[in-house]
Amino acid sequence: MRKLASVTIALIIFFSCAGIRMSFSDLSLEGFSPLPPQTPKTLSQTFAHYIRGLLYDSQDKVDEAIEEYLQASALDSTAWAIRKKLAIDYIRSGQYDKAEQELLVVKKLKPDDKNVRLILAHFYTAQEKFEEATAEYEELQKTYPSDLEILASLADLYVVQEKIEEAIAVYQKLLQEKPQSAQIHFNLGTIYTKVNELDKAEEHFKKALECDPEYMQAELALGLLSEVNQDLPGAIEHYQKALEVDPLNIGVYRRLAQTYYRDKRIEEAIRQYRFILKLKPNDINTYLELAYVYLNQERPKDCIELLKEAQEYKASWGATKEEEAQLYLMLGLAYIRNSQEAEAIKAYKDSIEAQPASGVSYFYLGAAYEQSGRRREAYEALKKSVELDEANADALNYLGYMYADDGIKLDEAERLIDKALEMDPDNGAYIDSLGWVYFRKGKIEEAKDLIEKAAGLLEDAEIFEHLGDVYRTQGRMESAKEAYERALKLEPERESVKEKLRKCLILQRR
Repeated sequence: MRKLASVTIALIIFFSCAGIRMSFSDLSLEGFSPLPPQTPKTLSQTFAHYIRGLLYDSQDKVDEAIEEYLQASALDSTAWAIRKKLAIDYIRSGQYDKAEQELLVVKKLKPDDKNVRLILAHFYTAQEKFEEATAEYEELQKTYPSDLEILASLADLYVVQEKIEEAIAVYQKLLQEKPQSAQIHFNLGTIYTKVNELDKAEEHFKKALECDPEYMQAELALGLLSEVNQDLPGAIEHYQKALEVDPLNIGVYRRLAQTYYRDKRIEEAIRQYRFILKLKPNDINTYLELAYVYLNQERPKDCIELLKEAQEYKASWGATKEEEAQLYLMLGLAYIRNSQEAEAIKAYKDSIEAQPASGVSYFYLGAAYEQSGRRREAYEALKKSVELDEANADALNYLGYMYADDGIKLDEAERLIDKALEMDPDNGAYIDSLGWVYFRKGKIEEAKDLIEKAAGLLEDAEIFEHLGDVYRTQGRMESAKEAYERALKLEPERESVKEKLRKCLILQRR
C-alpha cells in the first residue's frame, strides 16, 4: 500500500511547488494586498524583505529567511504568498505549531489555493493529526472529485483510522477512474482482508494480477490467503510464481520454506533454507529457522553442524544481541539432545554473555547443571532465571521441584509451583511437582490426589514413580506395584523404579 506522506516527502513535493528556489525573473507580488491600502514606500519595503527572504531560502538559510518574511508580513499581514513561504520555512525549521498557524491563515486568505490545502493536509498527516488531515482531504475531494492523488491519500487516512467502509468506498471510486490499476485492486484487496472478507480480497488480488501479471505482492497476498484457508499446496504454488518474477527474493524463499515445513514436506523445506544460505551465507534468521527444524526433527547433530557453520560468519551477521543469544541457546539445546552436557553448558553461557538479562538462558543452564549432577550451580542459575523472569513457569516449577526433591525450603517450593500453576493450571508436570511438595510435607492424601490427577494428564515415568511412592507409603502395595510397572513401561532403564518395585514385591510376599 502507498505510504502516507511524511514531512520530508511533503517538503520535497511542495517546496518546489512553492517556488523556494526562484530566479529574479520569477519574483512577483502575487498575493500581496491591493496597492491602494499601502504607500509606495511600504510596498517597496515589503517587496525588499520578500526578495531577501527568497534569497536566504535559496542559500538554505532558513532562520534568516523567516526573519525577512516576518518583517514583510508585519508590513502587509494579508499577503498570503509571504505567509505561505513563512509556513514552509517553519516546517523546515521544525516549528510546527507556528507552521500550522500560518497555513491556516493562508487557507483563510486564499481558500481556492489547492497547493496550500495539500500542504496543510500533508502537514497534518505527518503530525499524525489524522482527523484534521482527513477533513482537509475530504474538502479537497469535493472540489477536485477526479484527483486520484487526493482520493488515494484520503483512502490511506481512512485505513489508518480503521474507517474501513469509507476506505472501501474511496477505492471503489478510484477503480471507476482507473479500472485497470493493479495497485488499486491490490490496495482494495488488502483492505478487505482487514474486515475478514477474504473472498472479496482474493478477487481483487487476482484482478491485480490480471492487470499486471508480474505484480509480485498480489501473488504473495494470494499465498498468504491460501495459508489462512489451510491450502498449503496452493500457497506453495503462489510463492513459486512469485519467485518467477523475482528469482532471488530471499523473503519469498523463506516463506516458501516455512510453508513446506507446515505441509510436512521437511526435506523440501530444508533444501529451501539451504538455498537461502547459498544466496546469503550470513543470514542469522535462516540459521535460526533451520536449526529449529532440525531440533524438531530430532536431528541434533545436523543442528550442531549448522550452527557451527553460522559462527564462521559471525563478523558479518549483523545480528541483534537477542538473535545471537537465541543462536547459542539453540546450540545448547542441540548439545543436550546429543548428550553433550559440557558443550551445552558452554553454549548456554555464551547465550547469557550475549544477553545477560535472559532468564530463559539461565533456566536452560540450570537444567543442564542439574542433569550433570552440579546441583549447587543448578540452584544458582535457576534462582537467577526466576529473578530475571518471574513469568517463566518452567523455571518456577523446576526450582520448586528441586527444593521438594531435596526436601528443603518446602514452603518456598510450594509458592514457586503455585505461581507456575497460576499460569498453566492444567500442566501435569506442575501438578505432580506440587503433589511431591505435599508428599515431602507429610500431606500424603493431598499428595495422592494431585499426583493421580497429574498421571491422568501426562504419561511420564517420574509421575508414576511418585504415585507408586505415595501408594507404598499408604501401604497399598498392589497399587504401588502397578504404578512402578507403568513407570518402567515408559522408561525401562529407570534404575530407581526397578529397586522400588523389587522391594514392593518382597513386601507383598510377606
